[in-house]
Amino acid sequence: MRAKLVASLLLAVPLLFPLASFADEEMEIVPPAKTDSEFQDRREPIDLEEIEITTLTPADKFVNATTPLVVALGLGSFALVAYTLVQGSKERDGE
Repeated sequence: MRAKLVASLLLAVPLLFPLASFADEEMEIVPPAKTDSEFQDRREPIDLEEIEITTLTPADKFVNATTPLVVALGLGSFALVAYTLVQGSKERDGE
C-alpha cells in the first residue's frame, strides 16, 4: 500500500509541474548595465612593455600550474599503496 502511495506521488509531480507555468509571476529581463567608466578617455599612455602576447588561455595557465601538484599527489598515493602492500606482506611472512 505504501509503495503505491509513493509511486503515485512520484508520478503526480511531473504531471502537475506544467500547472506552475500558469502562476501569476511576472518576469522582468534586466539589460546589462553600462557604467561611466566604460566611456571615459584614457589620460595616461599605454605602456607597451606591460602587454603580454600569448596563445595560452587562463585554463592552460591553470593546468600548467597544477600539473606538478597532481603528479606529486599521484606518486605519493602510489608510494603509500606500495608501502602498505610491503608492510602487509612482511606481517604475513612473520606469522
